[in-house]
Amino acid sequence: MKNAIFKIISIILFFFITSCGLSEKTLDKVSSSYITLNDSKIHYKEYGQAEKTLIFVHGWGCDLNTWKYQFDYFKDNYHLVLIDLPGYGQSDKVEKDYSIDLFAQSVLKIIRDLEIKNPVLVAHSMGLPVAIEVLQQLNSERAMLCNIDGVYFDFPTDSIENIQYKEGLTEFANMFKGDNYKQNVEQFCNSFITETTPEDVRNYILSTMTETPQKIGYQSMKSLIDQKYWDKEIVNNQTIAIYAKTTDLPPDNENILKQQFPDLTYIEMDSVNHFLMMEKPEEVNYILKEFIEK
Repeated sequence: MKNAIFKIISIILFFFITSCGLSEKTLDKVSSSYITLNDSKIHYKEYGQAEKTLIFVHGWGCDLNTWKYQFDYFKDNYHLVLIDLPGYGQSDKVEKDYSIDLFAQSVLKIIRDLEIKNPVLVAHSMGLPVAIEVLQQLNSERAMLCNIDGVYFDFPTDSIENIQYKEGLTEFANMFKGDNYKQNVEQFCNSFITETTPEDVRNYILSTMTETPQKIGYQSMKSLIDQKYWDKEIVNNQTIAIYAKTTDLPPDNENILKQQFPDLTYIEMDSVNHFLMMEKPEEVNYILKEFIEK
């Protein structure tokens, strides 16, 4: 009888300790993994054994720590993969052309190496065109896309307007080369910070984005504005787009996106800026979970 009771207590303690380990795990404590792409190492972190996989793709100048609040929320019920795109975070920073295609290939390499089927791609800012390229090459209608304030360029079809649009984008991208690079990046970062931005988010933006090496920063930005990545090829995957309601947001943003993403759930959030998933993580996480599980 005593042995039976001892075994029951041991089992209860085992599950209690295991569950505590899951709930207390933080992103910085997750061990690093690497894959090799074109002789350079791509850093990522993987956690959880659930059937549904969430793959997180950060934006320009950032790293996988952009998603620390999403990790905390989703870690116990999903298989999570958080990636440092080539040239960012702990991934190699070698001499090569840093492009949307290279970033997409790194995500695809991880998906294939880990044998992930029908992933949920969660993409922020520059991560959106990366995720679009990944979806187009995966060719899986069961994969899902979560667009978190993603960069989206709507190139005009009129030839004159198209030229003017490209000139404006080129002028912007050129801010990220030359002697004023550091100053311009700081100015760029400050455009994402308001009086209501939480201190930890402010610190992350200013400490991480400003350390982006100039060559990587410029090449990434130059590739981002390349029209070939904005051909509006239809993406039939279930998609949610969550945008910060700011003065820079086009008033017809939902209709613009629906041209490419017909199966779109669209949401705008007040009192946030570009890093809304860090500014109001509880609200964003709830919205994402409702979408993923519907």
